[in-house]
Amino acid sequence: RLEQLVEQVAGCLREGGQPILVTSGAIACGMAALGLRRRPKSIAQLQACAAIGQSELMHLYNAAFSRRQTTTAQVLLTQDDLADRKRFRNAKQTLLTLLHRRVVPVVNENDTVAVEEITFGDNDRLAALVASAVDAQLLVILSDVDGLLHKGSVIERVETLERARQAVMPARHRQTTRGGMTSKLEAARIVGHNGIPMVIANGAKAGVVTDVLHGRPVGTLFVPPRNRLSPRKWWIAFSLRQPRGRVLVDAGAAQALVEGGKSLLPSGVVDVQGRFDAGAFIAVLDGGRRELGRGVCNFSSSDLLKVRGMNSAQAARALGQSRVREVVHRDHLVLAKELHQ
Repeated sequence: RLEQLVEQVAGCLREGGQPILVTSGAIACGMAALGLRRRPKSIAQLQACAAIGQSELMHLYNAAFSRRQTTTAQVLLTQDDLADRKRFRNAKQTLLTLLHRRVVPVVNENDTVAVEEITFGDNDRLAALVASAVDAQLLVILSDVDGLLHKGSVIERVETLERARQAVMPARHRQTTRGGMTSKLEAARIVGHNGIPMVIANGAKAGVVTDVLHGRPVGTLFVPPRNRLSPRKWWIAFSLRQPRGRVLVDAGAAQALVEGGKSLLPSGVVDVQGRFDAGAFIAVLDGGRRELGRGVCNFSSSDLLKVRGMNSAQAARALGQSRVREVVHRDHLVLAKELHQ
């Protein structure tokens, strides 16, 4: 299967495309080398398998691509690489430089150093973030099914994810991999809000990648929604994974944020949960603890506790400043309703 995949990716390159390959398999290769049949549960055991298996996996890709006179590059990423704005730009420039030089980047999560808090969760999410980082024209996710199925039949085209979610069956659990159809729908949501279509197809079918790239009806096509996010808001919505804290707001502030498109001011803040520095990624909740959105906070948690409920003039005096900024500027806030399709 790997040989067939490499042949198709190399063919894409020969035809003028700029393919990036996001691969799984490092932990599985390590499990095989250690004679393990079940995926370990501890982080240390998983990282040991990844350390052993990643070099073997890359060797297989290097050998296969070399037989087709194609140069590859190993790119290992963690969630932190894309959650930090500067590192995100660096990763993007590295990938674009490799593509410019006609090199095929082979991307995987850096499982050897990743811990639960900084993992992508699965390679579907990683692939979606990489595709969005380089403004790809298409994301193809190869699975062990023919596409998104409903009552045994493939749904050829998905215009809204709500229909797709209704068709999803509970994910099957395998001993060597993570992810299921739910994670693939999340990948479609991530790239969709960046204007990138996505196809889910059966990776075991001969010539499946070539068929997709030539526009043949294969698998399930996910059409990007009309409501797309700005690059900054997309990064906040998807590259940043776990909020550092939570801010509860009153009814007036909630209405101003959701209906008025306003920024969050200190006067609307009721409570602050968690400890964080200025510039941290936070969640904004209403009185019913429903998440209204997520954004970048201009205050540390300690300063915000000092000025919550104050008007701007009072907050400025309390902090010894001539003026205070918004708690979260509207340009740096992604509302939950903006992510619905």
